[in-house]
Amino acid sequence: MKIDQIDIRQGTANRPQRSNGNCLPYSGVPFGMNYFTVQTNGSEGAWFFQPDTPRFEGIRLTHQPSPWIGDYCHLLLMGVQWQDPKSRPDFSGNYRPSEATFNAHHLAIYDDHFNVQTELVPSTYGAIIRYDFQQLELAHHGLMIQLPDQGGFKYTTTGVQIAVSDYHGGEDPNLTMYIELTIPGFDPASSGFYDDQNSWHQATTGDGHQLTLLLATTQATIDCHLATSYISAEQGHLNLSRLSAADLTSLKNVSAAQWNDYLSRVTIQDHHPALVQTFYTCLYRLFLFPQRFYELDQDNQPIHYDTKARMAKPGLLYTNNGFWDTAKTVYGLFSILAPELLPRFLQGFLTSYQETGFLPRWLAPDERGMMPGNLVDSIIAESARKGIALDLMPELLAAMRDSDSKPAQSERYGRQGSDDYERLGYIPADKYPESVNWTQDYSYSDYCIGQVADVLGDTVVADTYWKRSKRYLNLLDAESGFLRPKNSDGQFKEPFVPDRWGSDYTEGSAWQNSYSAFHDIPGLMAALGGAERFDAQLTALCNTQPSYHVGGYQMVIHEMSEMAAIDYGQLAISNQPSFHLPYLFSYAGHPEKTQVLIKQLRKLFDASTTGFPGDEDNGSMAGWFIFACLGFYPVSPADATYVLGIPAFDHVTLHLADHDIQLNTANNHDHNNFVQHVALNGHDYSQQTITHQQLINSTTIDVRLGLVPNHSTTDNH
Repeated sequence: MKIDQIDIRQGTANRPQRSNGNCLPYSGVPFGMNYFTVQTNGSEGAWFFQPDTPRFEGIRLTHQPSPWIGDYCHLLLMGVQWQDPKSRPDFSGNYRPSEATFNAHHLAIYDDHFNVQTELVPSTYGAIIRYDFQQLELAHHGLMIQLPDQGGFKYTTTGVQIAVSDYHGGEDPNLTMYIELTIPGFDPASSGFYDDQNSWHQATTGDGHQLTLLLATTQATIDCHLATSYISAEQGHLNLSRLSAADLTSLKNVSAAQWNDYLSRVTIQDHHPALVQTFYTCLYRLFLFPQRFYELDQDNQPIHYDTKARMAKPGLLYTNNGFWDTAKTVYGLFSILAPELLPRFLQGFLTSYQETGFLPRWLAPDERGMMPGNLVDSIIAESARKGIALDLMPELLAAMRDSDSKPAQSERYGRQGSDDYERLGYIPADKYPESVNWTQDYSYSDYCIGQVADVLGDTVVADTYWKRSKRYLNLLDAESGFLRPKNSDGQFKEPFVPDRWGSDYTEGSAWQNSYSAFHDIPGLMAALGGAERFDAQLTALCNTQPSYHVGGYQMVIHEMSEMAAIDYGQLAISNQPSFHLPYLFSYAGHPEKTQVLIKQLRKLFDASTTGFPGDEDNGSMAGWFIFACLGFYPVSPADATYVLGIPAFDHVTLHLADHDIQLNTANNHDHNNFVQHVALNGHDYSQQTITHQQLINSTTIDVRLGLVPNHSTTDNH
């Protein structure tokens, strides 16, 4: 499937109380520095786009990775007409969503109010935007540009340079994006700006709060070239100069080619066209994040803005990624479909460590400190186990060990409660919120550190951290079967309500958050009394009522209502803590339960504006669906091993750099919910896991589905 066949509005119908993805329809190139979206109502804050709303307020240059993070360094552009600017008119427009083009490489909107056709084609650091005024009715026409917070501008001989600062939550409160825009036929004499009191000014320069620029042109059709920089106006001009030779058509072809390079790495033949459409739409989502935060200097060397030192420095840097979400699926898929990306990403994460003293947790654009743990450790360990970027591993291992041990001056960085974790072997609930999740994530991170040390041949360090990785068991209440919060005195916190959300658990209750020792599911199963009890507890999890107590949240949050809506018991596939839960039945010797669950859960996804059962989160949930369709899943990414599931398509070809892998599924009928037989490279395969090396070195994986389970294919892990 090509990028022009993908409508990017998947998962964009949302409100704060209910998520169908909490996605935006991003037009851009893969991992671009900026994305562009239609804005339908800026007064709705982070939910500024609604796919069925005909209101059109312009095209927003955005860096919003999630509505829960918000936007930064953004602005709004729109083609408008005006008569007398001294009295500010209403600049909102109107468009027909069903007639608009929403592609990653091409955005096209016709505004009925101002009779202007707008087309945008993105580049890595900017875009070309065509404004075609098809019916000129008023005295002036041109661009309206709204700066949301503090900003300034000055005219150039060909257009305008803009600086916008609207960042609320990082190391540099004055973080600035510099934008340069060319305007063919620019008419400065008819141009000007409104201040935040809606007073009109005619000036060639200006600065202030919430400025709205009106930039007139004498031409009916204009192709504006736009470029951006976080570093300086001079760097922005350099970025613009590299775009100057392109036109709309040539850039459209270049942008499409970048997308099609990634999309073409998977070829599908299947009799479920809607499912195929959903797969490729999710594949588009996969290759959006992380975004570049680096640029290229005059010698084409990477350079970036260091928000802590507040200066430009050499090197790669990436942003807009929450590793608590993306480490579970995104980077595992990169390791299969685009392994060449990982060394660059890891180098960028290492840059974050070098400049802050800590490996990143949630970057937007610098450390936000959202979510528990240090799950970038998982990405590093997964890469090491898969033989990727081994030259970076000594430095990354040192960074992992340093980040896990030293206290941070800000809770956004590093491990909160690291001293208590060392002293007690868990995070105490009377001192820290979400202590159960922090404890499990630290245990998994310790395992990841051990994995990297083992790859590098340091068995002493590996053994030390592997032993530490069992600490999550300090919170296991064998009687109830749940991981429970403990206070500093070693006593379980009382009272205990299994479906009570928040306080001691992250975005869930004990039901969802007692199984996140991804690296030691067999150890957890043994501590619970064995496979039979483990299976019984998982079965109860799926079959019990989707009840919840609001607990520490003190209100119904959207994740609660989404779990209840999908109605798979306490299995909240709408959120990351449940992503791996369907695959745990295989550890207990019941892969048939995994298979039927995965096949049913796939039905919660489609390519529509309501296409996800919960927050998509920077490729994380799209990645879950992709794995679910391919027929395997990385429960413990740091082990470089996948648990087998049930494939969705008749025939899939994974195009690796040196050979193809054919994934064939026989008897792929809707009523066949179980795997009857698996063959790897033509030989019977009865294990329920496959290593990464087995996968990428294979040429064929043949699966036959059937109406009933085949209990002979239940070899344990």
